[in-house]
Amino acid sequence: MKGHSLSPPEAQGEGVAARVRAARVLADVLARRATLPEALARHNGPTADDSFVRELCFGTARHALRLDHEVRRHLRQAPRTKDFDVHALLLLGGYQLAHTDVPDHAAVHATVAATAGLGKGWARGLVNAVLRKLAGADLRGDDPSLPDVARFGLPEWWLQRLRDAWPQDWQAIVNAGNARPPMTLRTRRKRSLTLAALAEAGIAAHAGTLSDTAIYLERPLPVTALPGFADGELSVQDEGAQLAAPLLGAAPGERILDACAAPGGKALHLAQMEPAAEILALDVDSRRCQRIRENVARAGVTIDVRTGDGRTPRQWWDGKPFDRILVDAPCSATGILRRQPDIRLQREAADMPELLRLQRDLLRNLWPLLRIGGRLLYCTCSVLAEENEDVIGAFLAEHDDARCLPAVFGNAPEQARPRAFGQQLLPTVAEHDGFFFALLERRTIAA
Repeated sequence: MKGHSLSPPEAQGEGVAARVRAARVLADVLARRATLPEALARHNGPTADDSFVRELCFGTARHALRLDHEVRRHLRQAPRTKDFDVHALLLLGGYQLAHTDVPDHAAVHATVAATAGLGKGWARGLVNAVLRKLAGADLRGDDPSLPDVARFGLPEWWLQRLRDAWPQDWQAIVNAGNARPPMTLRTRRKRSLTLAALAEAGIAAHAGTLSDTAIYLERPLPVTALPGFADGELSVQDEGAQLAAPLLGAAPGERILDACAAPGGKALHLAQMEPAAEILALDVDSRRCQRIRENVARAGVTIDVRTGDGRTPRQWWDGKPFDRILVDAPCSATGILRRQPDIRLQREAADMPELLRLQRDLLRNLWPLLRIGGRLLYCTCSVLAEENEDVIGAFLAEHDDARCLPAVFGNAPEQARPRAFGQQLLPTVAEHDGFFFALLERRTIAA
């Protein structure tokens, strides 16, 4: 087998229609018109094609910069914006040839046929010629002669930031970001019982090492196939993300704010840990809030879900202090690249200053909502110091009533990298994503 097992939907002419849809999705991503989830929702199609289209799009995005380099070697001119769908089709074809078990002849035939579905019949010969050349090339092996962008699959500005931040670990971080993510579950009940139920259903799985609630599936499955998912006993959540709720903690009757809550996994975890807590899940996007409500209903917990911006509390806050606040701040997502591979195609260095302003504004505006003695957990899915310990350091310098507490870091504290402020979890290939955590406490200022 040359790569990931991929089964095209036979009913669609060897998957031609699915490839047309995938090319349109990827073209939107390449043109920065949409993220992958947004583009997939925009270009919907037969449900039977969904898993195939999703695999094509996510897999191609994961390897897009290497594939783009290889494709352009065989083009006389750069693709025009109006023909991004054809270029996307070439990348999709290259992905199938290099990273899936689809036979080369089938991948080339169906991808060439998809030009007609795109209304780009003129490109049939071009796509056929380029893919036949790619079929005989090594599109996966490490080649030191390649430009770093193609070799490591990341923009140069991103690579340089990783090299600066983690001189000994940057390449391992890159490898983790280019890997296929595992499917990780969080169990609500005793883990041994859940593992037994999965085994009885013929689902191979094993326990995580950091979190008592983490379970890894040996291979991804639709959530509908998981016993216990429909009634909230199981949720899909990375093991690193599962550390947030225990780090923040919860007690009966406490008021807890999850200030950037979508899609709701951490708020659900808090509610399941302490059903008697009063939890407000806030998110600036009303559509994402609806997803939180759906997850809350499935889990059967009580959470107040509201649309609101953490930077403007007066628009949604009732004036009562919170005992605990979770700020899972928007960030570069450099720690979860394998789960959001389109970020490498859309994130730019120019985005960073605005993200840093947003992170600092969230902390400044939410801090007054915390009672004296209360705790705030700041976390990101970034591995960059400028979004993590630098943000906390600047905040502490401005707030005499704040102190950074030591955090008890899961069952394997040796996996955490202590920083000047907070702890960093670096992404791994087989297990957790990358996360940063800093636990702050609000204290009384001596007169």
